[in-house]
Amino acid sequence: MVYLGEMKFRSAAVATLSLILVTMALPAVAAPDTPVAKGSWSMVPQSKDANGDGFIDGDGGVPRTGALSSQPSPNFVGAGNFVAQPNERLIDGTLSWYLDPQGYPVQLNACESQGTEYAWRVKRDGLVVSTTNSRPLTEKTCRTKVVLPEGAHEFTLIVRSGNAKAQSSIAANVNNLLMVVMGDSYASGEGNPRNIKAWNNIITAFTPYWDQDRCNRSARGGPAQAALALEQSSPRTSVTLVYVACSGATVDRGILGAQSAEGVTASQIEQVRSLIGTRGIDILTLSIGGNDIGFSSVITTCAIAVNCPTVKAPFPPLSAFPNIQAGLQTKIAELPAAYARIAPCFGGPCTLVNGASSPGLRMSAGASVLPTPYPDITRAADGAACTYLSLNQADFKWARDTILTPTAPNPYQYQSTRGQSLALPTGSGTLNGAIFGTAGALGWNPIAGIWGASGDSKAGHGVCAGEKSWVFGFAGFSGFNSGSFHPNVRGQEVIGREIAKALGVK
Repeated sequence: MVYLGEMKFRSAAVATLSLILVTMALPAVAAPDTPVAKGSWSMVPQSKDANGDGFIDGDGGVPRTGALSSQPSPNFVGAGNFVAQPNERLIDGTLSWYLDPQGYPVQLNACESQGTEYAWRVKRDGLVVSTTNSRPLTEKTCRTKVVLPEGAHEFTLIVRSGNAKAQSSIAANVNNLLMVVMGDSYASGEGNPRNIKAWNNIITAFTPYWDQDRCNRSARGGPAQAALALEQSSPRTSVTLVYVACSGATVDRGILGAQSAEGVTASQIEQVRSLIGTRGIDILTLSIGGNDIGFSSVITTCAIAVNCPTVKAPFPPLSAFPNIQAGLQTKIAELPAAYARIAPCFGGPCTLVNGASSPGLRMSAGASVLPTPYPDITRAADGAACTYLSLNQADFKWARDTILTPTAPNPYQYQSTRGQSLALPTGSGTLNGAIFGTAGALGWNPIAGIWGASGDSKAGHGVCAGEKSWVFGFAGFSGFNSGSFHPNVRGQEVIGREIAKALGVK
């Protein structure tokens, strides 16, 4: 009896010990009534791509019919409902979303927590500035949006389950990047309207579908693509795009003055100021100078005349000079002073072209002014100078070496059709040379990759490069004349890519 009792005792002891060991080995599991607070946060995108097609959608309405067809309806619907929809235009072609004077939307996420209900407490500078209402903690309701100004905040998540409570805090920096795009048709996306695919597939009439009709401004423009790439590069920042670039702009008729010919009654400086007030700009891209030196005069003259640098232009602004070369050199010589007139507007008071004083635009600490060089449109896929319609290789080589390359030989030896070698003076430099010169003169940061990708590459991407072309040739035969000699779909992608790379997007 004693022996059996001892065995029973030992068996019970072993069983108890085994239970203890097993219990110790198991991970601790919160009881159903024990809440767990685990929160996170992110900025709500302001540059919105509703359908994931890689382009910003706004809230400025969508054509009633045929948004992406060759003839979309001139009547727009859906504007102002605060919901980004596929193919909707930007707000007057200007904003990717609304600028809220209260700040920027932030999403607070409690979805990894455990409990029955939750709330958030928001502090700024040690003071409680917002407390959200308690909400059931479910998969559908675990996210909350709040609108907050930029700066450091503390987000405290409070989770309850019955009488039990758990909480955790997160330090956060609310940061919206305000990106402003100014300039001419190479910035406005002239060659890339939203319904460009319809034009690529037709040979009949075509009506481009722009985000802003007067300025031929498109959300498919390179700078807008860069804004979206920047938006998508980090959940901890959002990007608000202010887009005022306008086809045909020059320094005086566009940046510092109104473009009355396009029905634009205020300078781009004034337009931006009216939209953002005293908010600080973080990123400002600027494409300007091509129209100042007579881009259209060069193209039209070279299309109708041989030895075009030596002939008189039939169209302004170069028609005022004895020949194209003399006119270009005079106009290029004026660019550094023109850029210097713009510079004070980025950070302080400036003088507009009409002599009026403007408060200018406030720049955030560490803000970047990014002038964009003009891409190389002169070379074939094999890297040789183009031949296109009536334009010969000598003229394309001259245009590349005296207008687009950052530096030019002085004098430039031009080979005429008569076999003569003409020494053309280039002491004033080149268009892109003047743009790159703003780095030392004004402290701007030119985006070298735009020229590097198209001009320093072994392969050419000019008007005659076929499938490798990043620019349209003559596009007027089917109603898209404004797209002629402008970056095409791929060209705008490259411009956007290089701007994004300069902003640190990988």
